[in-house]
Amino acid sequence: MTDDRKGECGGNREKCTLDNCPLFGTLGRADRQGVRRVRGCADPAARGRRNRTKGDAKARRARKKLGLGGHLTRHEENWGGALRTEIKSGLQVGPIATRFQAAKAQSDAAKALGDIRPFVMVAMPDGTTKGIVLMDLDEFSDIVQLITERL
Repeated sequence: MTDDRKGECGGNREKCTLDNCPLFGTLGRADRQGVRRVRGCADPAARGRRNRTKGDAKARRARKKLGLGGHLTRHEENWGGALRTEIKSGLQVGPIATRFQAAKAQSDAAKALGDIRPFVMVAMPDGTTKGIVLMDLDEFSDIVQLITERL
């Protein structure tokens, strides 16, 4: 009896970014083309699927935190609620998160004892008079909840 759970990764070896491709190990489920990959496969299709799954999970968490509808769709445009949302995650938001954390640390170092107000960062890019508001999701969901209760 052969063990078809283990084997060489079936990913695209020419486009894989790993040095030791093909990987050997436990094979995952077959994709639409019947290709079974090992966990950690770095061909473009596998990376794209992992990125999409991670982004969808973060979007679901954010949607639940904000109390928005649309649990049967992955498209933020179809979610209900009082806000239009677009959820971004991954490396593309790394610089934003770094700036936000630095600004929050600066504000925390200077705040008075007993100050319980939530922190908000406002980014004012050159060439525009409109600002961009950044805030912790937990604190923002509390504010959204207060607003929707008063409506």
